[in-house]
Amino acid sequence: MKSATHTAERSRSLHQAGFSLIELSIVMIIIGLIIAGGVGIYEPSMRQALKNKNETIVRQAVETLIGFAGAHKSLPRELRHAGVVGAVQDAQLNPLQYALDAALLEMNQLCRRDDTPLSVQVLKADGSVNFEVINVAFVVWSRGYDGRTGPEKPTGAIDGQTPYPVPPYAENMADDLVGWATLAELQAAAGCGSQGLKILVSALPVARVGAPYGTVTLTPEGGKPPYGWCVAFPDQERAGKLAFKADGDLTPADAFDGCGERRVVGDTLTMHGLAPFVATDQGGPYDFVVHLQDGNRQPHRTSRRLSLFVQP
Repeated sequence: MKSATHTAERSRSLHQAGFSLIELSIVMIIIGLIIAGGVGIYEPSMRQALKNKNETIVRQAVETLIGFAGAHKSLPRELRHAGVVGAVQDAQLNPLQYALDAALLEMNQLCRRDDTPLSVQVLKADGSVNFEVINVAFVVWSRGYDGRTGPEKPTGAIDGQTPYPVPPYAENMADDLVGWATLAELQAAAGCGSQGLKILVSALPVARVGAPYGTVTLTPEGGKPPYGWCVAFPDQERAGKLAFKADGDLTPADAFDGCGERRVVGDTLTMHGLAPFVATDQGGPYDFVVHLQDGNRQPHRTSRRLSLFVQP
């Protein structure tokens, strides 16, 4: 009898132990479901938090670069040289990406620039351009949650014409966060309006091969007189067909890169003569560069590339 009672108690004990394991399994399954659901809720929240942080990082980097340009009238080659504290990396600890107009690396070049090779193209959902921002001085962007840049964008100092496409923000597709500043914004920060030197001229009238070309006047803005002018041509033979005059006649230089002492003084510069093409030419655009220097003890200098369209 005692043996039978012991067997029954043991059976009941095993039954209770097995039941407890089943209950524990059910509890674990429920906990797993709760955790899985929590992760599903948590991930979008985490993405949004990182997006917000990256927006702040990019905005602070842009503001710091504008401040650097205002103080130095140039841009740094790398973000860390601008003192972008805590913003050399984004929220995912990926390096921030940075591209700039190469000409703005030169000290005090900012106030002498009229344009830049960079632009930002803000795209629509179908990939077409919604609007374009031209004369962009620099672009900064975070690679986003996925750590990849899309579409690909060149970094570093940029010389040639380069558009930066910015598609609508989309998770896992186009989640780069892009910031930029224009040349005008940097020039305003640097106070270029008070001392910046510019060459003012209306759009050049269309010329015709072999025909007389009407007088065009170029006028300085800013700086301090007397003003010294120089014109640089890529083709000395054709350059001789146009005449330039300030207080005296100006003989054009034969290259785009600088004029040395080949300048003529005058409050304005006039251009006239024949279109810079011979009768057998087919016409087309003809580029040349006008250089201007003012009369300050440390002269301000600026240049402007002009394009004259010539019909055959």
